Amino acid sequence: MTAPVIELRNVQKAFVAPGGERVPVLDIDAFTLGVGEQCALEGQSGSGKSTLLHVISGIMRPDAGSVCVGGHDISRFDEARRDRVRADTLGLVFQQFNLLPGFTALENVLVAMSFGSARPDRKRAADLLGAVGLTHRLDHKPAELSIGQQQRVAVARALANQPRAVLADEPTASIDAAHQQQVIDLLRETCRAEGAALLVVTHAPEVAGQFPRRLKLEDFNRAARGGPRAT
Repeated sequence: MTAPVIELRNVQKAFVAPGGERVPVLDIDAFTLGVGEQCALEGQSGSGKSTLLHVISGIMRPDAGSVCVGGHDISRFDEARRDRVRADTLGLVFQQFNLLPGFTALENVLVAMSFGSARPDRKRAADLLGAVGLTHRLDHKPAELSIGQQQRVAVARALANQPRAVLADEPTASIDAAHQQQVIDLLRETCRAEGAALLVVTHAPEVAGQFPRRLKLEDFNRAARGGPRAT
């Protein structure tokens, strides 16, 4: 049996409130994402969706439990090693895109490549931008692109290092309703073409309903079922 791309076991994460109270955010027995699998994860605002993505990607360390990404338990790694696994194994799509404003679309993808183990590949970067319909916008900076085009650059950038999985945090939140379907189709089609698994975190049922696997965070995260809310 092929090992999952992402596997969480007995993961716990809590934050300390201003008054000193410990607020549990994640309390998860198990979660897995298989090779090439596409999954939508729904959750109310404050249910811990973004925290979960931060733990999976190694931006945050869990307080307890194991977080295996591409066969590596990154919960045991120091920050530098977590950064390396993230760059080589995961692609991230943020709500606000986080493109570098002084760089062109092509340069934004090339910069992402520079964080991985392989050398930046200008042809692959251009091909990825072409795959998301931006062949004619390679030399344009973010301010010269529409919101939808910026989102396409973000998707191309997420695939820069041939990741085994792409994590998308509310990818339609900054997109008008007329273009939301295009973004979901783009993510699903490009990840399928690249052989990457896809985990989309969303609060929108109409988005989650399009995925073959659909989960509610509250169903497997005990910390999200009641009490104080986190992010």
